[in-house]
Amino acid sequence: MGSLKVYCGSVTGSRQRQAEVRRILDGNRLRYELIDVPVSEGRLREMREKAGDPQATPPQICNGDEYCGVGAALPSGPAASQLGLVN
Repeated sequence: MGSLKVYCGSVTGSRQRQAEVRRILDGNRLRYELIDVPVSEGRLREMREKAGDPQATPPQICNGDEYCGVGAALPSGPAASQLGLVN
């Protein structure tokens, strides 16, 4: 498994979606790195490049360099295993 990264935003209006992503990841005991994109313009640019969308907003999820999608679409349970998101 690559390094699971969750791009989040401490000042965005998507806190509920971000909380749901963390709940799913934590519930599946997945290790991940939270990256607060408003803190760094470079991190925001990195998130948008990986998402392939210059207007992408948090949360966005990557497994290593592979873009996994928007946090609201993150599966749990067996589906997470199929994406390689399990420990």
